[in-house]
Amino acid sequence: MTHDQPTSLADLTPTTQAYLMAAHALGAGGESVTSGAIAERLGASPSSVSEGVRKLVALGLAEHRPYAPVELTESGRSFAVAMVRRHRIIETFLAQCLDYPWDEVHAEADALEHVVSDRFVDALDVFLDHPRRDPHGDPIPTRDGQVDRLGDIPLDEVPEGSMGVVTRVSDRDNTVLRHLADIGLRPDSAVRVVSRQVELGIIAVALGGETVQVGTPVAAAVRVRVDEA
Repeated sequence: MTHDQPTSLADLTPTTQAYLMAAHALGAGGESVTSGAIAERLGASPSSVSEGVRKLVALGLAEHRPYAPVELTESGRSFAVAMVRRHRIIETFLAQCLDYPWDEVHAEADALEHVVSDRFVDALDVFLDHPRRDPHGDPIPTRDGQVDRLGDIPLDEVPEGSMGVVTRVSDRDNTVLRHLADIGLRPDSAVRVVSRQVELGIIAVALGGETVQVGTPVAAAVRVRVDEA
């Protein structure tokens, strides 16, 4: 069964929008975009996601063959990027104008992004003077879908002795975000990897005149643009 192809985000249900964003995020992170991975990311049942993927295919937003990854079509990617832009602009508004902590903006934006209009998001974009990055450092796509390339790597992969600047942090774990806020490891922070104790899972990082110890799971959530030698 096929459906009329959507022409705007308003034509998509919140669930379909969520599936598109999850598939896009997995692909952008280099992960395999399977129904199981989408289910895990969204905390949904595999059967529900399988039905959702079938709907994406029927809407012309994805292609999927049995036992193969889900691939967004050009239309699907366009809608997904539009949703990413919407989400990150809302996060930026919440943080800058309403003083939301950065570990709370993601969930609030999740709730709001499905009910606001494109006009509202465009107005926020103008009001915020066209921000380039959200509170976690993730690039905000432009209205025509262009996205800045940051050229960064995870902090736990930065060689010992290397210096760089934090570009972004993952918003997947609020406990990690609160810990990063406590030690001052935020986007635009200058850092230097002092030592790597791989066997202990600890990385010593020079930050703001002090040396802090960061566990490798936390370091994996931080991305850094390393200075060229």
